[in-house]
Amino acid sequence: MLREKELLAAGVDVEPLRQITVVLGRAGGGKWHVPSGTSAWRSHCRHAEHLRGSPLVLLDACEQVCRHCAAVVRIEPGEDVLWRAAAETVAADQRVRRLEEQEAGPRSWESYARALWEAPRHQDADVRARLEPWTGDRAVGEGARQLVQAWTAVLERSERLLARWRAGAPAARSATSVSGACDAVADGGNVQQAGAQLAAAVVTSRWADPFDAWSAVRRAWSGVRDQGGTREAGRAAAMRAVEAAWGGARVRDVTALPEPPLLSGAGFSSPARWADAEFEQRWQAYVLECCDQLEEALRAVSGDGGEDRQLILVTGWPLTRQQDAELAYLAQYEQCGPTVPFGSRRAGYGTEPEHAVVLAVPRFAALHAAEHTREEPQRIVLGPGPAPGSAAPDMRDVLALLRRACPYLPADAAGDGAGAVPTAMVTTARATRRTEQLGRRGVYAGTDSTAVYNDLVVGKYSWIPDDNHPGPASTELESLPIRWLKDWLLCLDVECGERPETVLYRLYGTVTSYEPRTGEVTFVPTGGHPAFTVAVHRIVALTGDRHRRRQGQVPAHEPYDG
Repeated sequence: MLREKELLAAGVDVEPLRQITVVLGRAGGGKWHVPSGTSAWRSHCRHAEHLRGSPLVLLDACEQVCRHCAAVVRIEPGEDVLWRAAAETVAADQRVRRLEEQEAGPRSWESYARALWEAPRHQDADVRARLEPWTGDRAVGEGARQLVQAWTAVLERSERLLARWRAGAPAARSATSVSGACDAVADGGNVQQAGAQLAAAVVTSRWADPFDAWSAVRRAWSGVRDQGGTREAGRAAAMRAVEAAWGGARVRDVTALPEPPLLSGAGFSSPARWADAEFEQRWQAYVLECCDQLEEALRAVSGDGGEDRQLILVTGWPLTRQQDAELAYLAQYEQCGPTVPFGSRRAGYGTEPEHAVVLAVPRFAALHAAEHTREEPQRIVLGPGPAPGSAAPDMRDVLALLRRACPYLPADAAGDGAGAVPTAMVTTARATRRTEQLGRRGVYAGTDSTAVYNDLVVGKYSWIPDDNHPGPASTELESLPIRWLKDWLLCLDVECGERPETVLYRLYGTVTSYEPRTGEVTFVPTGGHPAFTVAVHRIVALTGDRHRRRQGQVPAHEPYDG
């Protein structure tokens, strides 16, 4: 949905967009619908049947188009490119404006990680790739050229803002020192145990999770100290964080408090009043003790590691979750190579895609990140540094690290060259799969593609490509209702890695299209990631999983077991 005011604010010329018209109709003063003369089930909105329509400017009517009909509005390809590019420009402009409004506040690396992930730089290549072929078109060329300029202006504003953010954020050495101090105190285990003992004494709802006092102190103290705040400011922030949860808290039982008591019971009207006062003294003393230990650890942090660059693989990207706060400073460093899928993670009541990237960071940052995540295997993987005398890392090293997170990289298949054929490993695996299902071939005699489809999606049948593409297998997949496959969780068994050192893996996701001429399958990894193409000469088989058919039941990938 586009509004003229937002387009003008983003620097988009609305005149080319006002040339886009669609035929819409409505009964009375309700929503606009795309007229339909058919009564076929699900072919249109039920209110659109037998409506008479007239041409309307889409920009004027788009807010009033019924949500069911919005999906079937059709415009010319060039106009569609303009419309989508304008929508992306407006969305990017609004994100940049929100960040500009935050400039007066503290520049934390957590905020920077979120801003970086939402930055238009990630959509830049796609937006330009769609617009540039139309810049010479007689009908929409002027609008396409103007949108390229508007998009570029928003992109440049975003990059300037990110640069100012990096300059105003805490130094990386400060962030790693503060985080290292927190890790050192936590490693003793005493602060967590003492905080949990206090939490056990508090009256809470039976459904509420116990308050994690140590985590609250750690977050509050770190947020002040890595911003350059004083010792006193860090202590005050920690006190406020715990007071927000425990200020005025009632104690369920005086015997739940540690012994010996800090206060005498004399002078209190009841044991309950005494217990509440005792608890208040206890949690305040606990906060002060935590802060003293953190300050002592901060003075002792050695800051091991120099400024020489080193490659690291970071999974769980972007670093925007609360538990990523002490790693968020890594977002400032150069990303090498593409962003690759790494499954999904919880986000509120749903899930969101999780990614992996390779960064080139100073060695001190690499050592800190690895130490900070030592209890999370594969969260941070250390790689080599750039070759002596080279400013840029070796792309082979980058891709080797990325394969630790996502075994199939489209760049590997592209490196096979034109006219690439299956390796002996792939043809052998295909032959084994064909032998396993020889007995089922008779079930699919004739032209009934529905039987093949039904067994494919539930894992009773595997589609195995021709060793010499194209052939009967290509014709078979082409005849299936590919558009329905996207509704199922499928398994794609593929050859991964750079030849000749390749291995077989099973990828989980969905298939959205198949190109018979080239044999390319468009695959969407599980977790809601962007689609990529898989070359047919690397595919062993496509099938379903008869036991695991929903998101969350499968990993992003696993080794192929034949």
